[in-house]
Amino acid sequence: MRTVVLLFGILVTVAGLPRESSAQETPSDSTYTVQSGDTLYSIAQRFGVSVQALQRWNDLEDTALQVGQTLRMRSPPDESQTVTKDEAAADTSTAADTATAADPTTVDAATTDSSTVADTTEAPSPPTGPPPLYGRHTVEAGDSFVNLALRLGTVADTLYALNDSTTAALSRGQPLRLPKRFAPPSHTVQPEETLYSIAGQYGVSVRAFRAANDLDTTSIQPGRRLRLPGREAPDVPPPGDWAEPDSTGAVAVYPEAFAGRLTASGTPYAPDELVVSHPSLPYGAVVLLSRPDADRHTFARVIDRGPLEEGVLLDVSAAVAERLGIDDDATPTVALRRVWIEGRPE
Repeated sequence: MRTVVLLFGILVTVAGLPRESSAQETPSDSTYTVQSGDTLYSIAQRFGVSVQALQRWNDLEDTALQVGQTLRMRSPPDESQTVTKDEAAADTSTAADTATAADPTTVDAATTDSSTVADTTEAPSPPTGPPPLYGRHTVEAGDSFVNLALRLGTVADTLYALNDSTTAALSRGQPLRLPKRFAPPSHTVQPEETLYSIAGQYGVSVRAFRAANDLDTTSIQPGRRLRLPGREAPDVPPPGDWAEPDSTGAVAVYPEAFAGRLTASGTPYAPDELVVSHPSLPYGAVVLLSRPDADRHTFARVIDRGPLEEGVLLDVSAAVAERLGIDDDATPTVALRRVWIEGRPE
């Protein structure tokens, strides 16, 4: 897998993604107005504060923001100076990540401090307020947009767009947004619905609905999103547990005589490049091809329309065939997973 991910990195460099500056800003006053493209994580990084502090100072239940929203960037005057468990854990996580880059031997001490704080403070209250629109995932060691996309059955550029289009390496403990289908199940109140009818629809008591949504009354307004008691967001599959492929089928190798010929995209076919044809995926899309029977994988870029033969999933270059261990006369079954399709929101 390490070799596969490195190959993908080479393929996507053609996108020329800009790198963000890591310099922190100092707020000119105590508030900040959310701009297009901002996330709570990027704002926290910019001003050198923790995400948990921004959530507490602004009474935010989750990390969702609206353009034009005004955020308090400093603690309210009447706020206690006592550091909360969440802030202490966030600061410790940041310190641990920094120490990892400079001195790997310091990580255990930072982790121990975080555990001590968690053991000596009260457990956090159950979440209240509207359920988040997006799924959430806390970055673990070895996570990247590519391997998360393979595990979730989505494409890496969707995760890239949902998370401030960051090109920096993901840091352990960093919160990420996931597509909406990974958010906790919820119900949007429709006209004429009541809390009693909704509770009956899901087989849950009205009392449970009120507790899960912090409701003081049974009166609800159309359009409000309600948490479903006892229903949690889907789990993120563990590393190495990929989602089902988008398609499977036999592949064919481009004939040697096609070397140098223009493909449908206008790019000359080069047998030594990791390229394929596909009947519908956009040119430049990156796919992961796998042979489950041989445990062989490779990334490839779509440059042509095809395949040339009926009953074949796609044509592959000689380089792709070599990576997958395909002989010229063989047509083994190959699994295709989409990895990067620029401009395709989910």
